[in-house]
Amino acid sequence: MPSLEDALILLEEVEKIINEYEPRKEDKDKLDKLLGKNMKIEAEVYVKYISV
Repeated sequence: MPSLEDALILLEEVEKIINEYEPRKEDKDKLDKLLGKNMKIEAEVYVKYISV
């Protein structure tokens, strides 16, 4: 089972990719999907954080 440490490592990798990437107009759909997934992840983390 993956750990929270594994999740942090993956998020750091994603952060690095996003920081270094120069988006193009055709990337708008992918960026929209990234924003949606990020919001879902944030909501799940808040639920778990509050329940601890």
